[in-house]
Amino acid sequence: MKPMMKSKPDQDCLHGGVYSVNPGLVQLDFSSNVNPLGISKHLLRDLYSELNSLCTTYPDPLCRELKNSILDYLGIGLDPSWLLIGNGATELIHIFARTFIRRNVVISAPTFCEYELSARRAGATVKFVPLKNWKPDTEKILKESTNGCDAVFLCNPNNPTGILSTVSMRQIIENISSDTQIFIDECFIELVDEGDKKNTMIEMVSDYKNLVILRSMTKSFCLAGIRLGYCVCNPKLINRMLENKISWNVNGVAQKLGTMVLKDPSYLEKSKRLIQRERNFMMNELGKTTKFSPMLSDVNFFLIDVSNQSSVEVRNYLLSKRGILVRDCSTFTGMGLRHIRVAVKKHIENTTLIDAFKSMGP
Repeated sequence: MKPMMKSKPDQDCLHGGVYSVNPGLVQLDFSSNVNPLGISKHLLRDLYSELNSLCTTYPDPLCRELKNSILDYLGIGLDPSWLLIGNGATELIHIFARTFIRRNVVISAPTFCEYELSARRAGATVKFVPLKNWKPDTEKILKESTNGCDAVFLCNPNNPTGILSTVSMRQIIENISSDTQIFIDECFIELVDEGDKKNTMIEMVSDYKNLVILRSMTKSFCLAGIRLGYCVCNPKLINRMLENKISWNVNGVAQKLGTMVLKDPSYLEKSKRLIQRERNFMMNELGKTTKFSPMLSDVNFFLIDVSNQSSVEVRNYLLSKRGILVRDCSTFTGMGLRHIRVAVKKHIENTTLIDAFKSMGP
């Protein structure tokens, strides 16, 4: 990759989804990376029967039932004091930044823009370390984090590349100063082909008191409209972050739905099979029948090299001519006009996207 460019201003911390454009233009949204399997109808029926009490009663401010369900699901032998529940993963990113960041942070980039935004709002200087062959540059990250670094932000698998870097994560955790907080975003790890058990760093939190792991139920369980995420880390870090959390930050519907989705162990297995099958189909078809080059990924989204055109041109064409929204990656710090990102969806939707790319010529 080229040397890191300057960062984007706050207003350029853009996200996918239909509200990034005129929603009326979007017929198919490939910019948002939620689980393509969707939420199960029986789950919604079960939730409906409890809506009256959930809507008329204050939620548990400690999220006790949900925490116990998460711990059972993770199977890591920790108690609820190791968990912090948030109104989506993004709230937890900003709580972490307000709690621990004052001077400098290191971010492996390109990656999710909220790390940078949260650090700058906390008053910190951001140092970017460019990816090396699309993976974290472990040596340079460790070097840059030696002098007055409050925290290092990492993402595994990374967004927007979709690439797992589990070995790099472990090397950084084991070699970084204990005075530097390590924040690892694992929001997509449950949807990788191998699953999260072989790749998560959660089991390391008991040995490394400076390690914070972020998970999102939004992505894995298709709860984007509910907003639900959690952190796993040492209780001393949790207690400090609690000072920056508002009361009742997670509503009762989110808590109940989060508890319910964790009781179906087959859901994620079905999801991973669908994602792997459809991602392989999309990559093969795009590579063989269009002028664009899909890039390898381990999860439910991937980059497409559109360097014979600009990412803005491709995005605008697909939206205006086909009603298809893709993610223009030029808004990610360190990325130019060369790439778009697309989500993996169900077969009929993926076929529609491929046909749209074919219409752009050989």
